[in-house]
Amino acid sequence: AVSALASQPGVVVTGRVPDVRPYLAHAAAVVAPLRIARGIQNKVLEAMAMAKTVIATPQAAEGIEGQDGRDLLIPGTSDAFVQAAIQALRVGPSASLGAIARSYVLATYHWQKSLDKLDFILDGAEPRERPMTTIGRSANMASH
Repeated sequence: AVSALASQPGVVVTGRVPDVRPYLAHAAAVVAPLRIARGIQNKVLEAMAMAKTVIATPQAAEGIEGQDGRDLLIPGTSDAFVQAAIQALRVGPSASLGAIARSYVLATYHWQKSLDKLDFILDGAEPRERPMTTIGRSANMASH
């Protein structure tokens, strides 16, 4: 069904691409119109990191702490989503929204900040005894 969209004027269906950045670089805006979104947040964050206006459903923006209207647009209804997408295409890229989105991603999701959180969790964790796996039990039983 997606391939059939290529027959529409102005629609190019690429399929998988090794690097999305060249495609994002030329986008006026990025839409994530998903009702069920698991793992899609990285794609939303990639677009924000490339300073793009992002229009996402609440599901696609789940887990992203950015503020609606400041860091990205999260319309609450289908009609509002369509209107936001049309507006983004009419006015072109919003330099201010895109720049704020990029700043948000750089401040919130950079590697060092994420690794610092992981270090904090690991440093505070009590050592635990590992549960014996089925393979481990078999090996132990064979040695007795």
